[in-house]
Amino acid sequence: MELPVQPSSKPSRGRNLERAPWCYLIWGVPVVLVVVAGIAYGESALSLTARDVLWVLAVAWAGTGCLINGRSCGRVHCRIDGILFPILSIVGALNVLSIISFSWNLFWLAFLVILVTSFVPEWTWKKYS
Repeated sequence: MELPVQPSSKPSRGRNLERAPWCYLIWGVPVVLVVVAGIAYGESALSLTARDVLWVLAVAWAGTGCLINGRSCGRVHCRIDGILFPILSIVGALNVLSIISFSWNLFWLAFLVILVTSFVPEWTWKKYS
């Protein structure tokens, strides 16, 4: 006699990397990088350009992690962040290279707006794509 297969309570299509240890590598490292770069710059141990480069790399790293996780788990916010964070990092790189010019406060505001608004479709529509 075979037991019926119960559907998963989580409709994920694959592995979700938001659990340890992956979450520490994918999102913890960039957070530490941003904080340490900011502190090092504040203590004059890091140049402004080096700090900005590290910030751009951290956002690109997190965005790449979101893209990989979004393809694996199917979460809507992961897919949105996985597209918009790398684009934001390109815009940040253009700022570092002085091709465009804006405040880094605006960069981090854009990051936070992307992060928060990427969850809106999950709250109002559906969690998985």
